[in-house]
Amino acid sequence: MKTLPSCLCIFGLAGLATAGGAAALMDQIGPDTGADIDTSNMLANQIFEASFSGYDIACVDDFDNPTGMPAGGVDLVMGGWNGYVSVDGVAGMQVNFYTDENAAGASLAGDVASQDYAGSPVGDPNWTLAGYDLVGVSGMWSLNTGMNYVALIPINEFGVNGQTGAAISFVGNLEAWQANPAGGFGFGPLQLMPNNIALRVIGGSSDPCDIPLPACWGDITGPMGVPDGLINVDDVLGVIGSFGQVGDGTSRPLGDIAPLPAGNCEVDVDDLLAMLGVFNGDCLPRGACCFGIDGCYEDVKEGDCTGSWLGEGSACSECVVGACCFADGSCDFVYEPDCTGAFQGQDVLCADVTCVEAPANTVCSGAVTISEGDTGIDNTAALTDGPADFTLCDNFDVEQIHNDLWYRYVASCDGTVTISTCDTVDFDSRLAVYDVCDGTMIVCNDDCGGANNTLSSELALDMVASEEIVIRVGSFAEGGTGTGVLSVSCVTPAPGACCLVEDCLDGLMPTDCADFGGVYQGAGTTCDGVSCVAEGNTCDEAMDFVDGANSFDTSDASDSGFGEPDETMCEGTYLEWAASPDQWGKYLVVGDGTLTVSLCDSASYDTSLVLYEGPDCNSLTQVACNGDTTVETGCQSYYSGVYDMPVTGGSTIYIRMGGWQAATGPGTCTITFTSAGAVGACCSGGTCIGEMTASDCADFGGMWYAGETCSSVDCPQDVSCNTGNGASPTGVDGAWTAGTSDTGSGYIRAADCSAPSVADVTVYGLALIYSGGWGDCADADTMGMTMDVMDSSYTTLATASASYSATNLVYAGVYALHGWTAAPGYSGSVGAVSAYSGSGGQGECWFLWMSADAGTSAINDGTGWLAEAFGVNYCITE
Repeated sequence: MKTLPSCLCIFGLAGLATAGGAAALMDQIGPDTGADIDTSNMLANQIFEASFSGYDIACVDDFDNPTGMPAGGVDLVMGGWNGYVSVDGVAGMQVNFYTDENAAGASLAGDVASQDYAGSPVGDPNWTLAGYDLVGVSGMWSLNTGMNYVALIPINEFGVNGQTGAAISFVGNLEAWQANPAGGFGFGPLQLMPNNIALRVIGGSSDPCDIPLPACWGDITGPMGVPDGLINVDDVLGVIGSFGQVGDGTSRPLGDIAPLPAGNCEVDVDDLLAMLGVFNGDCLPRGACCFGIDGCYEDVKEGDCTGSWLGEGSACSECVVGACCFADGSCDFVYEPDCTGAFQGQDVLCADVTCVEAPANTVCSGAVTISEGDTGIDNTAALTDGPADFTLCDNFDVEQIHNDLWYRYVASCDGTVTISTCDTVDFDSRLAVYDVCDGTMIVCNDDCGGANNTLSSELALDMVASEEIVIRVGSFAEGGTGTGVLSVSCVTPAPGACCLVEDCLDGLMPTDCADFGGVYQGAGTTCDGVSCVAEGNTCDEAMDFVDGANSFDTSDASDSGFGEPDETMCEGTYLEWAASPDQWGKYLVVGDGTLTVSLCDSASYDTSLVLYEGPDCNSLTQVACNGDTTVETGCQSYYSGVYDMPVTGGSTIYIRMGGWQAATGPGTCTITFTSAGAVGACCSGGTCIGEMTASDCADFGGMWYAGETCSSVDCPQDVSCNTGNGASPTGVDGAWTAGTSDTGSGYIRAADCSAPSVADVTVYGLALIYSGGWGDCADADTMGMTMDVMDSSYTTLATASASYSATNLVYAGVYALHGWTAAPGYSGSVGAVSAYSGSGGQGECWFLWMSADAGTSAINDGTGWLAEAFGVNYCITE
């Protein structure tokens, strides 16, 4: 997260406490000493202010709730960094329960349950691990029976209290998730983490009598005192033997089975009658009993099924029969598991299919002998003959090679044999190699990652001359067949260059290079003829960039070693390089003019950009940099750009692409060159003042738009204060902050000023809705706004309603700026003005007062006025 645009939304309710006296459904926190906490790391876990909502992130972990008990409390061990002060600065908490991890990736608000808590959480005073706090929330939430997924997220203003995170624990199964639905962190909406989140979930009650009875409530005991699935005399005697007993809060009497769903914690006549009502029943699992083409029966116990019992809860729809094409081209209507050929589909009749005789090599005994070179393959009529043993390589939970063909190959050399369908077949292929038919699999491959078809296959193995193998090639899925080419080559190894990261060694054999952890460059290669540095990974290896879009990817890059850029050149834009992994490009300027370099790409990451000029990497001068800009639309949440930079023909611009706080990922660098004589629209003071060159527009102090005319350009509205008494809003490209000023939120703001009178006053801000996350308010023009003029002690002197005016300015590419003007007509000394909306609380439109680059302000949380850390805009007409 960044320290720029923040939207202060603080909820002023009391602290939170966890329900006590309850059983833990999940406990990955352990003792109050923190002995079970792994202090080596912490995972981001935070709901940010509106301007950073793309970074809202939750740490999610799962727990089993076999009885469906409700939850009464959730605890979290938390801490923070990057400006984090203390838990007292946290504005609230949000607890969420999810059906699964994917639900969290879709929305942080839980699809099972979600609840917001306002106000700073209260740390457990018994917690002793320094640097962390144990916080919790209480309530009552209905949960799913079985697996549940939980997150407890601090609602924390980054601009006020830095970043918050969830502690990790030594207790658990080392499987958790981070959910970031808006994708601001660059890993997508969800990522699996090999950690345990330090969470505790408290059951709604520790009294077993509050827990719903099991589904088979009549089977309470058996011959050995253990339920046996039968409801008989043992169970009736169990009720009689416990008759009159009452639960003591720690246990349920054996015979308490009525009324449903949870009994009444005592054994009485109702329980005896309930048992007699189900007497001679059973709780044994039931499912479908399949007789193949002879029919099927449902709701059958396994012991009563003389056919194929399909499992508990199964239905006859799973008793699949249909046409089966055999290798000789014949057909029969069979039960699917009995089909030794190609099954044609459920309920498909033989009369409706044409069975083709399978090729002879659809079985291993008919394997075709091949040699090096290309062999045409067609498995459209092949059957699935081989074993389901595709387990030596990634199999995507499918262990069979379907519709397989078999080949024999005898090596012609001592060397590496490569067998491939990579980019040469039109189906999702699989390859495997065996020593002999019905023998042992040696090696296999599903997907080769080829340039055009990642679902084709390739493998390699070392062989000696005259050694024989069996090759099996087929499809990932039954019926997913096609045609193509199977290629085989045998290459005798020879010494060559070996790249060890960026270093190079000459004269190594492939196996020796691999032993060193290097990458063999090929037979006969030398270090003088290869580069071990990937293109773009250093300045010397800069990629040649051209006008338009140029791809780059820092995912596997490292710090190029060129040194930290001069951040003072773009201070306030959040470059924050931090030894970022980077890639380089270079662009040859063809003539005098201006250059725009943009990293806007909606699928990219949080970038940072530095530009240099010079003839080579040994004599570069930094000429520009940028962390974040908001000039364009349709980009990622935070992107970089340098716009309309003057350049000289014949010069070379070196482009260095990194990430905010060393973030990485793929991206696009778009370059636009505009020649010196080009004419465009020039905007100044919110209007187009003419069509002229960029240099002429700069002389007027305007903003130049290449290729635009005054009739086509949409000039940014001028919202600066020109009355002589006020502070203008921070610009869209500045380090802006927007702070809540709304009666329903519990916080009101005031701008400090000095005026002998106030005829009218104008303020600008955002109109947003908070409901588990931030969103733009569609009804800003109808939102009720009030303004007060005050003395220097913030005592109200006059009050007036405000009228609305729209602007065409948009902050962070998302949030529209709105204006309001009130005319209190007050004559007398004024020391402050206050502006606020009057919502009913969360879920309604709130006014967020836009900051100013100068001045001071105050905030009132209901307990009195306090100085704020930033000024807000206002414009007074006296």
